[in-house]
Amino acid sequence: MIQLVAALVLLLQTGCATEGSYRYVDHNLRTHTVKPDSGFSADGATQSGKTVQYVAGEGNTVRYVARDGEIIRITPEEPVESAPSTMTEELAPEDAALRAAGTDSALLEAFIDQNAPSERAFVAFTRLLKPYIDQRAWDGATSVLSRYGEKFPDMVGRFAAVNALVNAPETGITIRNLGAGINSGDPEYNPVISSDEKTLYFARDCGECLGGEDIYMSRRDVSGIWAKAARIGSSVNTSGHEIPLGISADGTVLSLFGNYTESLGRGDIFHVDKTPSGWSSMNHYPAPINSEYFESNAVYTADGKAIFFISERPGGIGEYHAKGEYFHGSYGGNTDIYVAVKGANDSFEVINLGSAINTPYSEYSPFLHPDGKTLYFSSDGHPGLGGLDVFKTTRLSDTSWTEWSVPVNLGKEINTAASDWGYQVATSGEKVYFAVSDRANGFGQSDLYTVELPPAAKPSTVITIIGTVTDPSGKALPEATVRWNDLTLQKEIGVAKTDPQSGEYVIHFPVGGRYGYYAEYPGYIGQSEYFDLSDDLEYREFALDIVLQPIPKPVIKAPEPKPVAEVLEIPEIEEETVASAKLAPIRMNNIFFEFNKAELLQESYMELERWVRFMKENQGIRMQIFGNADNVGTDEYNQKLSEKRAKSVAQYLANQGIDLGRMEAIGYGESRPVASNDTEEGRQLNRRVEVKILSEE
Repeated sequence: MIQLVAALVLLLQTGCATEGSYRYVDHNLRTHTVKPDSGFSADGATQSGKTVQYVAGEGNTVRYVARDGEIIRITPEEPVESAPSTMTEELAPEDAALRAAGTDSALLEAFIDQNAPSERAFVAFTRLLKPYIDQRAWDGATSVLSRYGEKFPDMVGRFAAVNALVNAPETGITIRNLGAGINSGDPEYNPVISSDEKTLYFARDCGECLGGEDIYMSRRDVSGIWAKAARIGSSVNTSGHEIPLGISADGTVLSLFGNYTESLGRGDIFHVDKTPSGWSSMNHYPAPINSEYFESNAVYTADGKAIFFISERPGGIGEYHAKGEYFHGSYGGNTDIYVAVKGANDSFEVINLGSAINTPYSEYSPFLHPDGKTLYFSSDGHPGLGGLDVFKTTRLSDTSWTEWSVPVNLGKEINTAASDWGYQVATSGEKVYFAVSDRANGFGQSDLYTVELPPAAKPSTVITIIGTVTDPSGKALPEATVRWNDLTLQKEIGVAKTDPQSGEYVIHFPVGGRYGYYAEYPGYIGQSEYFDLSDDLEYREFALDIVLQPIPKPVIKAPEPKPVAEVLEIPEIEEETVASAKLAPIRMNNIFFEFNKAELLQESYMELERWVRFMKENQGIRMQIFGNADNVGTDEYNQKLSEKRAKSVAQYLANQGIDLGRMEAIGYGESRPVASNDTEEGRQLNRRVEVKILSEE
């Protein structure tokens, strides 16, 4: 007889592969084998050993499920009998029969004959297909598909999709182990790759961990070798279990799965923030992201404006089935993918991605590529090779989170007959990071790998900009804000923070557009940059440092000294405003005019509005606006055109409420080139508008 804690329900005892040991699947779908002497207790006391969230072993194992999803520890009171018992969960007869069939081909065939063309029968069919998929025996898989297809007349489309996957040509992609710097004899899983692909976070379940699972981090050197991984610190890793989920594109926020005292339900999403001294302590996302139900798999969009996650909460696509409940041939429940869109004051609106992506079954591990529109996710509801397969879909509208293209299975070189999930795609779009168990060339039970993406599975191309924001002396400005805009749409499309320690920033632009971005920092004049990616087709990285000049401040000036006889009391030092120190002119990089004209183009408005805000927020300063030209045309023509363009900028600011008396428009014609006029590139640099900020005299 086995005693269980109150929150645990014994499902089915079918004997035990190793006497006195149990196998279970944790909240990350990882399988573990444990023994009675590993610290489990019948009364729920916290001891050493594994955490059981739900248990669903394979073969001759004991299966349990923790109904409330909390940390559960168990142990048998008596030796486990090798013969199966008759103890069962309260299941529908079909579910009980499907689970009892396991992977026995005779039982599965009998189940299909009795239940086809039901959904449960199709699950049984995928189990019949599994040995052929595992052995890559594609002809045998095709034969099984052909033999059983007629039993499922309402699933012709699904069988055709699976048949297409099985018979698709192979491209010969290579799977690579990430090496001894990252992998060990302990299980590693849940890889989280930074957007610049230089830092990797992952979970390790090890004896030296502070809890059952800790978060480790490794950095990649210039030769592509990963350094030996180390724990990221006690502020994040605790005596509990920490699982990394996602990292913001700027590298300053790391999301985690946990079940702590702040949790609202059966597992919640937490985050830690990077600070000048390291990672912060754990922070809990409140409702509506977390709920009384299971939430996990939180990843951030590259623009910093939304969070994707999964939840089992009611109200999704299909009937409610809790994670841990035996449903659709597994214990995954009915989890849907949601997006939490950030609003004012850090509020969030949570939106179900809809039936194009979510099914009445399990959707898992969403990952939105930095292109902002290509979503990768796992599902056992869309046609696949068995269990969870990885899919790709494309967002069809910038204004809707529920309009997506038909999901495309990534194919038999990526997906297997087991559950494939937790895939994170590199920003370059060339490869994906994931975990695999029990491979021949592995270091332990579960290792981290990369695999090349087939051409059809790749996202849209992006360009990465990496740099540092500093003051004129070269001092880094940590936690400066970097914003970027689509100049054609006149829309802000992203915001990021510089690293709190190094002042570095990372941003990504989809190819095919024209973009402006600028950095700002309290007490400094914002600086803008411009990128025209209309003709770019391939992934590239650019290095561009940004130097911000300080806003001029009044200077304290002492009064003229007076004869001692005239001094009746010690005078107070008076404050006078004087001319600011000589600051270099700042180029307005995102100001555009009609060809050979002084009329401002619409693409200039976001840059100009930024200067309107700056002038209104800093009443004690004035500006000089300089127009400059190249040497094409006569000196007189270029002089007049540069004057008119400088005045156009001043007039725009005046129309928005800036006193004309605070501005001086000056044209320099072609007299101040910053590059050679012998090339078009140089002439373009010379055609510019600059601004110089001065304090009021």
